[in-house]
Amino acid sequence: MLKNSTIRNFALILLFVALLIGVIHLFILRFQTGDIYPAYSSLRSDPLGTRVFFDSLDNFSDITLQRNYHLLDSIKVEHPDAAFFYLGAGIPVYDSIPEITSQALDRLTESGGRLVISYLPVNQKTDKASCSEEKNDRNDDPEAPGESDLKDQNRVPDPDSATNPPPDCDDPKDPSFKKDSPGKKMVSIKEHWGFGFAYSENLPLKNKDEKFLNLVAHSLRPNLPAAISWHTNLYFELFDDSWQILYAVDDNPVIIERPMGKGTIVLCADSFFISNEALRSERHPQLLVWLIGGHSNIIFDESHFGIFKQPGVAGLLRHYRFHWFFGALALVVLLFVWKNTVYFIPPPGEDISSRTEVVSEKDYTRGLIALLRRNFRGRDILQVCGREWEQTFKNDQRIKPDAVEHMQSILRVESQSSKKKSDPVAQYRKISRLFKRIGVY
Repeated sequence: MLKNSTIRNFALILLFVALLIGVIHLFILRFQTGDIYPAYSSLRSDPLGTRVFFDSLDNFSDITLQRNYHLLDSIKVEHPDAAFFYLGAGIPVYDSIPEITSQALDRLTESGGRLVISYLPVNQKTDKASCSEEKNDRNDDPEAPGESDLKDQNRVPDPDSATNPPPDCDDPKDPSFKKDSPGKKMVSIKEHWGFGFAYSENLPLKNKDEKFLNLVAHSLRPNLPAAISWHTNLYFELFDDSWQILYAVDDNPVIIERPMGKGTIVLCADSFFISNEALRSERHPQLLVWLIGGHSNIIFDESHFGIFKQPGVAGLLRHYRFHWFFGALALVVLLFVWKNTVYFIPPPGEDISSRTEVVSEKDYTRGLIALLRRNFRGRDILQVCGREWEQTFKNDQRIKPDAVEHMQSILRVESQSSKKKSDPVAQYRKISRLFKRIGVY
């Protein structure tokens, strides 16, 4: 019966370990592919991510590459020639962004850096009257983009996600969108940067069942690829002559550039050409090199995806190199425990031999006898007792001097006798009879 119970417990432990290994393996697979991150994140290695582009740049020894996990307003421009990639951005609501974000982006370009912003591909209508019909079509069509998981690698990422909301058709009744609301002051994109957003209509689709655009963006510069595939109907309206058009779809600018401060800013209406899928099926290295703009310091922003890295206690300890201190402290504690549990020097031989004289489960009288035997010889015990008695009662005036003299004479005779003739018990009895006959007091 005991054997069957042991086998059953061992089998349960094996099943639990196998389950734990399987769960850990699933988590590792999710983090390796990166599909838990938003589309066009540099941490994502599936077709919708941009990790291939990031890892490709990491292979160059003359390029300093990093990811930003902090808020934009807390970024410190350590390298004026940095290229800042802000990929997969959502289209701002009502063509405005928070002033604090605008100031952070301006600092990047004013210091001589290059700001590259690419937007999520969408298929948006501009007619406000048809907004309700479009919403109904999206709700009724389960295969509409953003309503189900992607079945095809070319599927457009969900534009209705919480991290990248598309322009809404309703009126801005929420006071948080007011430009003059305290703490949430907004900046107009048209007034500050001189461009706006617009959407083309009646564009060709791949097929009737799926609403994927089948467009081609043509280059207006000879040193760039002549044509690249395009997957959005978003384009830019230009209100400033300093903007230069790099690519256009049906004469509508989709990739534009302008100088800003000491640096430059580049806007892309689509992010597909930077994705892992595009680098596998239709890569355009000349365009990617042009996006970098010859900068040796490149930063990929992850904070706009909601991915932040909070400094924990362990991170602060590593940053300030306190881990060596705590490691040394742990070593000292281990040595202290070891010292108190292990004897480096064996006990003396006398202590080992004396252990045989220690008697357990005995009363205190036997303990006292054992203690006396360990410290005094048998023939000296009477002399020791006499000296202790005299030391105790020498100042007591009640003691008779004759009794003390008789006791001392008996002790002298006992001390002068040989070892064989010495009998402490007999002499003790003699002293006791003497005290009883003449009295002590």
